[in-house]
Amino acid sequence: MPKINIQKNTAKTILSKSKLPGTDYVINPYIGCLHGCKYCYASFMKKYTGHLEDWGCFLDIKINAPELIEQELLKKKPKTVMLSSVTDPYNPLERKYKITRQMLKILLKHQIPISILTKSDLVTRDIDLLKQFKNVQVGFSFFSLDNKDVKNFENFTSSPAKRIQALKKLRQNGINTYAFVGPILPYISNLEKLFASLSEVNVDFIYCDKLNNVDKAYNRVQEIIDNKYPYLSKTYPYIFKQANIFWNKKRQYIRQLADKYQLKTRILFK
Repeated sequence: MPKINIQKNTAKTILSKSKLPGTDYVINPYIGCLHGCKYCYASFMKKYTGHLEDWGCFLDIKINAPELIEQELLKKKPKTVMLSSVTDPYNPLERKYKITRQMLKILLKHQIPISILTKSDLVTRDIDLLKQFKNVQVGFSFFSLDNKDVKNFENFTSSPAKRIQALKKLRQNGINTYAFVGPILPYISNLEKLFASLSEVNVDFIYCDKLNNVDKAYNRVQEIIDNKYPYLSKTYPYIFKQANIFWNKKRQYIRQLADKYQLKTRILFK
């Protein structure tokens, strides 16, 4: 485990206007993310933080976030809120600081419709709150169900098996669930296996996307490919920089899987 820089800070605002479809505002209770996913587009946030550490090696805790959310809900009157867009609201230190849980209590009081996206089964800790919302959905990100792949690209996340079990537990408690399948890594992401597993836990919806190359995420992925999957070293530059035909076929394949497993699916990449 690399050395981690943990800081507490006071935020000026906590509800940020969202550009994501179907989401009015977004809450990021932390700055940075301890999952350290190599493909993560959110690493672009580093340039706004003053941190010199690698992405995944720092976390700023917005210690006053619960106070801010109470004030800003009354002022901004959001119709929908997402947790989170450039961090994981259930990163490992959420166990200790419970910033996300505190904010959920306030959002619940106002019955604000919420959507959560995470890679941590810690979200099940808050089922007692989540099942009281009239409008809530909880999603998990997956790019592979293979523990070897996860270790190579996102070593500090909950295992895929734990995420699948968390989805099952959420559904058993009447909470709407979804999955974000991405980034799809060619010849690594086993989409058939993912769809089959998600079908078994009755996930409500699936989003599928390819790699977002913000902050040169492709370069980080290619470095891992070269070291861990050398047989793909020459294939990846072609796929990601030239071969639209590959992604056209992938779209067709995803649609076939969606029909086969009867899962509502939205493909985000063009």
